[in-house]
Amino acid sequence: MSNSIKKELMQKIRKDEISMRARWLFVAERLGLQGGLALTIIVLIFLLNAFLYYIKSNGLLMSLHFGDSIWQNLLHSLPYDLILIIIAFAIVLNIVIKKFDFSYKRPFILIMIAFIGTIMFFSTLIFYSNFNHSLRRNLEQSMMDIPFLTDFYVNRCCMRSMCQNFK
Repeated sequence: MSNSIKKELMQKIRKDEISMRARWLFVAERLGLQGGLALTIIVLIFLLNAFLYYIKSNGLLMSLHFGDSIWQNLLHSLPYDLILIIIAFAIVLNIVIKKFDFSYKRPFILIMIAFIGTIMFFSTLIFYSNFNHSLRRNLEQSMMDIPFLTDFYVNRCCMRSMCQNFK
């Protein structure tokens, strides 16, 4: 740094135009951003997994082959609350990624495609594991009422053979 810039900065600091911040504030901000990014990615993975499980358990993809009002049935059956939550978390992910250094002077669309691809990969891995079925079985047997989770897995995701109201 040249002397003129140093002098100019010191004058601004003395005049209280620039306030100095402690180092721990920068560290705390960095840790908060990293934690927020990790939490957002994990929540998005599990939400997308729940969406895939909903589609499979209610037979929505199979219903595309039958009937005249195929798309109308599909659109009426989708869990829009879950879709809106996924979109909201994707927007939060977008905002958090913009705060990081690795997104600076790089094509942002490629970074988002990489993150979304990673999220989709891990959510399909969880989807093909036995996680959803064991979670549903545990929620049914334990009689615990976890506000959104119990309603979603027990009441809204009905397996075709188990659901009496399926028509």
